Amino acid sequence: MKKVIGILFFIPAPFLFGQNISVIEKKLNDAFQKIEHWSSEGRDQKSSSDSLYAANTKFEKLLSQYTSSNPETLSHNFKSLEKAGLTVATSEDGKFRIYSWDTWTGGTMHFFKNVYQYKTGNKVQSKTVDSDMEGDPKSYFYQINDVISQNKKYYLAQGTSILSSGLTSHFVQVFSIENNGALNDNAQLIKTQTGIKNQLRYEVDLTASSNRNNEIRNYKIEYDKKNKIISIPLILDDSKVTSKKIRYQFKGKYFEKL
Repeated sequence: MKKVIGILFFIPAPFLFGQNISVIEKKLNDAFQKIEHWSSEGRDQKSSSDSLYAANTKFEKLLSQYTSSNPETLSHNFKSLEKAGLTVATSEDGKFRIYSWDTWTGGTMHFFKNVYQYKTGNKVQSKTVDSDMEGDPKSYFYQINDVISQNKKYYLAQGTSILSSGLTSHFVQVFSIENNGALNDNAQLIKTQTGIKNQLRYEVDLTASSNRNNEIRNYKIEYDKKNKIISIPLILDDSKVTSKKIRYQFKGKYFEKL
């Protein structure tokens, strides 16, 4: 289970609003490069490990500050940061964005951090993601699509968790921006046999014996924007990934299995 924790920053206006977007990107990029630097220094050394954690914390704080105070950041193309490894997923309407990055604090299991940014009225807000579960690696988000249900906008965010060198978890998660300006990361829009859900999730184990000679490698979620269909691979009980798909189509209120 995950919870969203809002971050409120009371920073003097000249510090944040007085800087143009190119200056902001440079400061963020400089902070982000520190993560790569301390990661390459070797995480087995305590001094490097401590510095790596500190670099991640500093970048997360700086990103949260700028994305919660400067509306221009919501639409800006952070080319230098994306080139350095930051993943930026933006909704089709441009009002919701997720920044994700590998902290490089794990091994074969990768630990990610995320910052959610969204627009309410003429303002932008940002939130970081905390976890109730110790050792939760979190995920990176790479695509966001928009759906309107009963005159309300919902966002379908696709993400991946890297659990080991051969084990990954793939999911689509539903978000919404509520009338009170809060971001809801537990919006319910997917109808299953066990109820209305917030996510569709599955694991792919490429180390399973059933997949060793399996040529199927197209195991990511697919979304058909035109027909509003979510497609996930059919995975057998022995973990074999098949070419067959399980599809959920938006029927006006919920996504329902076809």
